[in-house]
Amino acid sequence: MKKKLTILALVLMLAGAVVTQPANLAAESAPEAAAQPDVQHTQDTAAQPELSAELEAVLENEYLTLYLNRATTEIAVRDKAGGALWYSNPQDRGEDAVATGYNKSLLNVQAELTYYDSKGNLMSYDNYTHSVQSGQFTIEQTGDSLSIVYTLGEVKSSIDAIPKYISEERFRSLIMDRIESERDKKEVEKRFRYDEKNKRYERRDTSFKGVGLKKVTGIFEQIGYGEDQIAIDKAAYGEEEGGAAVVTLPLEYRLDGKRLRVSIPGDKVQYPETMHLQTLTLLPFFGASGTGDEGYSLVPDGSGSLIHFNNNKLYATPYRTALYGPDAALRQLGQVQQEETARLPVFGMKYKDRGFLAVIEAGDAVAAVEADVSGRLNEYNTVFSSYTLGSLEEVTLTNGWRSSTVKQFQSRVYSGDIAVTYSFLNEQEASYSGMAGRYRDYLSEHKQLTRLEEDAELPFYLELIGGIPKKKFFLGIPYTAYEPLTSFKEARTILEQMQEQGIGGIRLRYTGWFNGGISHNYPKSVSVDKKLGGAKGLKALQSYAQEQGIGLYPDATFLQSFPEAKGFRKSQASRLITGKLAQVYPYNLSLLKQDLKQPSGYVVSPRVLPAAVDGFLADYAGLGLTGLSLRDFGAELNSDFTDAKVMDRQQAERVITEQLERMSGSVPELMVEGGNAYAAPFARHIVAAPMQSSGFNITDESVPFLQMVYHGYLQYAGTPWNMADDQDAALNLLKALETGSAPYYTWFYADPSAIKMTGFGQLYSADYRSWIDQAAGQYQELSRVLGKVHAQPITEHMKLAPGVYQTVFEAGTAIVVNYNDTPVSIGGTTIDGRNYWVGGEKLQ
Repeated sequence: MKKKLTILALVLMLAGAVVTQPANLAAESAPEAAAQPDVQHTQDTAAQPELSAELEAVLENEYLTLYLNRATTEIAVRDKAGGALWYSNPQDRGEDAVATGYNKSLLNVQAELTYYDSKGNLMSYDNYTHSVQSGQFTIEQTGDSLSIVYTLGEVKSSIDAIPKYISEERFRSLIMDRIESERDKKEVEKRFRYDEKNKRYERRDTSFKGVGLKKVTGIFEQIGYGEDQIAIDKAAYGEEEGGAAVVTLPLEYRLDGKRLRVSIPGDKVQYPETMHLQTLTLLPFFGASGTGDEGYSLVPDGSGSLIHFNNNKLYATPYRTALYGPDAALRQLGQVQQEETARLPVFGMKYKDRGFLAVIEAGDAVAAVEADVSGRLNEYNTVFSSYTLGSLEEVTLTNGWRSSTVKQFQSRVYSGDIAVTYSFLNEQEASYSGMAGRYRDYLSEHKQLTRLEEDAELPFYLELIGGIPKKKFFLGIPYTAYEPLTSFKEARTILEQMQEQGIGGIRLRYTGWFNGGISHNYPKSVSVDKKLGGAKGLKALQSYAQEQGIGLYPDATFLQSFPEAKGFRKSQASRLITGKLAQVYPYNLSLLKQDLKQPSGYVVSPRVLPAAVDGFLADYAGLGLTGLSLRDFGAELNSDFTDAKVMDRQQAERVITEQLERMSGSVPELMVEGGNAYAAPFARHIVAAPMQSSGFNITDESVPFLQMVYHGYLQYAGTPWNMADDQDAALNLLKALETGSAPYYTWFYADPSAIKMTGFGQLYSADYRSWIDQAAGQYQELSRVLGKVHAQPITEHMKLAPGVYQTVFEAGTAIVVNYNDTPVSIGGTTIDGRNYWVGGEKLQ
């Protein structure tokens, strides 16, 4: 539909400028700007186009106004505090010089659905092409919400005389080769889109209107492409009589205080049983920036990562990362790239003077964050969320010398709600620092995340390894024995030496203390390992720890059953889509895949976790311990595809959250690995938190977004310093200062020769005697700097120069770290190479 343009917008277009969004309403009262045709078309206030006349206000509260275009169903939301307008779709998309054909049509989309039909063909529906253009939608407004119900699919009409899909070979041989007129050939070819991936031609529905439809049907009639051939092509791609499968997809908008909530209620989505839903993309162009804009997209890659607008990295793969890491019931053996896990369900975008933060509130466990830059498919920089509704596995069937591959789909797809909330930031807040503050406030308000006590001490995290399995031989016959590395008495010895050297705030994570050591038996009961000192020795260590103010956190894992573990039945394991048991093999770093030559463990089904936790807590309570470390509840999330008992990742998240809540009610302090968002409100400590991003080619820089969210509310540390790829002491110290992190080490007491032939070769650098002196010096230096700000939120983080970063805390203390080998001068202050500066005011 042709848009009405103001004089200002018309002048700017004639000047060759690019109109992008969000727009600012201040432009509506700036007529003098119309006399400046050479103004660059960016997001500056003076260059904003007026609100389109097709957009009408439909919802309003104290903070926001929601507008709707009833013809296209696109929306806009006005942030009253800053006056900015944010659009669901680019307002100048008609002038996009990069996007063509189908990609140009996608610029109109608010939701897209992919699925496999009954014949195994991958298909897609979007709300614009398959609903809006044919007027198959309804708009309902009730109270503070707006609902648009889309009917996706083709209602039988005269267009059904043209197949939706035609194979490349048939399109060429039966149609194009029979058309004599070059003019007619062009007439037909321009109305079909070639699908390179599936080697077929797809009907461009938008071009089959009125005269266009009449011309093509006439040409088809002339060449003898009639009902028989049409029926063959329709049958080849699963088209049924009466049109393609119809889907009902509701999209709801609601103003929730200062936030816009966009949701798809799962119980209202309807589709035929013959469809195998795969993915759903929601608002892929919300807030999309153009080629004239300055800013970046924030993605939750590891600690956090920025993608600068228009960075021209078209050689790089677009960003896409599933939240909370891989699903062990899906990704079993395939080679994977080493990457950091996305722990937080957020993404955002920052313009020069405004920004937004999106939080995935529902469907986060099946969600992924995607982002791309301008120039690849269109002229826009985008960041948005998508959702994996269903998955599949390919199964190879053999019959003698013949073999064929078929797709096997999970028996039940995700049917829960999907919801994203958008918060809007004005000029003062428009940065990843402001986004972190908004998300921290969200967690405090909605997830009961609470602040640390003011006198909280900077912790020193120490993991001690208790017992490990070791292969031994008796008369040449191999057997697995228990090898103690750190007994409870030896642990006390290490703790005493640490205190003598001035290390305080010790938080001891004891791994491999019960049920057979580090690869323990299924934890439905608790039996303290006797070779470490038994229950009596553990209680003595706990008493000593309490006397000295040391936190003790014995470690347990619930989501994986180790090879040869006792107390676990295969019926308790998750299953793959194929019905096979979900097995876990040791990971081979050199091959970047699991080692099938080693004994396997099993993925534990989420449905059996409550019973396991019942038994564990009953026994654990008798030990009188006040802390507990959970190796996997904050780091992993797995499905179970057992037929008739399917549990998707969202259901698994709910089960784990319920167990964390029970545990936090029984044990005063929990420690978790990783720091997935759903686990954070129940924990007080996070170890192995990501300290950097994955460094994907399309991203431009890592930022400590996760640390900015959690600092002052949770205590955390990254990878153990002596186990990291880079064991540079100065680098670890600077990173801890920049991110407000605590030191973390993994040690054991025994002679290093004890780990020979154990499969734990990575522990060779864990002899505590080699590290305790260095650790003491690092802790004392960190404590002097971070001790006073440890309980304060980080309010600002910024890059001052290449390799130079500044972190500002709530009370105003600023820490500047210089990772360069040479000195750097900032605002008249010189910071030596590989050193830091601390002050009461931030440097500019």
